[in-house]
Amino acid sequence: MKSRRKNRKALLLTLIAVLLMGVLSVGDNSPLRTALSALTGGIFSLTAKAASGLSEPSAEELAEENERLKSENASLQKALAENLELRGENKTLWSYFGLKKSAPGLELVPAFVLRRAATDDFGGFTLGAGSDLGVKTNDAVICESGLVGRVVAVDGSACRVATILSPGSRVAVTDGESSDSGILTSRDGNPAITQLPEKHNIKTGDLILTSGEGGIYPPGIIAGTVSELKTDPYDSSVYAVVEPAADFEELSEAAVVVAFSAKGVTKAE
Repeated sequence: MKSRRKNRKALLLTLIAVLLMGVLSVGDNSPLRTALSALTGGIFSLTAKAASGLSEPSAEELAEENERLKSENASLQKALAENLELRGENKTLWSYFGLKKSAPGLELVPAFVLRRAATDDFGGFTLGAGSDLGVKTNDAVICESGLVGRVVAVDGSACRVATILSPGSRVAVTDGESSDSGILTSRDGNPAITQLPEKHNIKTGDLILTSGEGGIYPPGIIAGTVSELKTDPYDSSVYAVVEPAADFEELSEAAVVVAFSAKGVTKAE
């Protein structure tokens, strides 16, 4: 409010000065003109002082404003999460809320995708949910289609997500048809199941689910479908290329799994 009053004061004084200059531009030298010149100079001086009063905010004021914005952002994120859960009661229900209903031990924090990493070629992004909502590093991230990846960095209001396409990603999975198990890793920019049993029954089209081993990813989350079986030219081992269930480039919202029951979850109908 003080800043607005100073702005109005400076503007008023400037207008008066301009009007007086208009008067001074007419007529000859006279005592009146001399007096008005002195008055105009004084007004310009006052205007300059008023304008100088519009100083930059102090470090303390900036810190207070920053804290206020942080608090407002946290409140908005919490309201967003509550709003998204309410959406689960109507026709736009995210299918992964079905997971929550069938497994009370599964706790989700849904949020919008805030931005994508320009230098990440593997679909990584920043999600608008952070430690203020219970999000932690290595929490699994899912979407309505299935598995997305995991949290690799977190602050109070946001987290950075690495998808299953990212180098170094390792997810214990199982074949929904044959029950063969393996490790889903990134190979040539695509997820692929390695460490398969020598005698396995995996075939193209099989649904791949998380097994829950390792404690990061809840069991029963769809990771994708087998698109191709290949042989490693170096050791002759067979691996299965997987088509991810999630379209990482098109995601606009996802959910962080902040907790889940040791008994696992079941696939939503």
